[in-house]
Amino acid sequence: MSRVLMCGAINWDTTCFVDHLPVPGEEVTCDHVSEVSGGTGANAAVAAARILGAGEVALLGALGRDRLARAQLSILTSEGVAINAIVRLRDQQSGHAYILVDRTGQDIIATNLGANAALNERHVSRSKLSALLAGCRCAVITDPPLPVTETILLAAAATDVPVLWDPGILAAHGWDILAPLTSHVDSLLLNEEEAAQLFGMAEPSDILRSLDLRGAPSCIVLKRGSRGSLLLDRATGDITQIPPLPLESLGLTVVSTVGCGDVFLGAYAAYLALGRGRHDALIAASAAAALNATHPETRGGPTQRLLEDTMKRARPLGFAGMDADGTAS
Repeated sequence: MSRVLMCGAINWDTTCFVDHLPVPGEEVTCDHVSEVSGGTGANAAVAAARILGAGEVALLGALGRDRLARAQLSILTSEGVAINAIVRLRDQQSGHAYILVDRTGQDIIATNLGANAALNERHVSRSKLSALLAGCRCAVITDPPLPVTETILLAAAATDVPVLWDPGILAAHGWDILAPLTSHVDSLLLNEEEAAQLFGMAEPSDILRSLDLRGAPSCIVLKRGSRGSLLLDRATGDITQIPPLPLESLGLTVVSTVGCGDVFLGAYAAYLALGRGRHDALIAASAAAALNATHPETRGGPTQRLLEDTMKRARPLGFAGMDADGTAS
């Protein structure tokens, strides 16, 4: 029984570090190449497990029956992620992402979804989901196929488990397709490009006004990278700024932004599972994502102790940290 159920992609990441990102037709050379376990669901699960501890996060996803799958399962287990809900699919390759990162930490990503795209409703039966959701404080969905997303959303709604949904590449389906599902969502997480794609507008206040109150998520979290994030509350119409961690003032430097959104999601889920409110959980998520950016590895998310120590150090610099009891300060 885990406090967080995570559902999303499990990929192997091949990352090439380059001087600059190429333009079409340009060839660039790599300074070095790294091969690591990745995927939005797996990365977010590891980020949450580093905060909550071993066995507190279960990952639902798909892998093939290949060398990469064996390596993935071993690494996830070592990170304390429960892997019993991961399905192994015959005749499917495990997912693989190919990433270029430049000297400023910016990146471009191309993904072969493989087994991730073959996950379907048969793999997430009602009985399986009931067992996984029992005792859960929070369910998280990143980018499984839409039918799987809908199945999990309905199961979570039936058991009153709040759901965080970061649709990622599924945003390409458009708001008309996604909107009917969001009435079962507590927090819909989008970056600014995805929000503009879905709503046809970029201004947060305009997005709130455009939502149908009868069928919309309780709130929307707009991820803004180095500018922090915004919490849009549908019921009140309030828009709350979540500040970025002042890395430069802390003597820290951005190395790579790969995986920061996944760490943001995992930390947000972890602190909601710990009983914190959305605002405080997002403060922690902002800090965790920033710390991840100071490491070259995709999974550079912090432990709870490191995260809260860093937020404490950042308070005198104007960052809104959290006290030990979970209240903002």
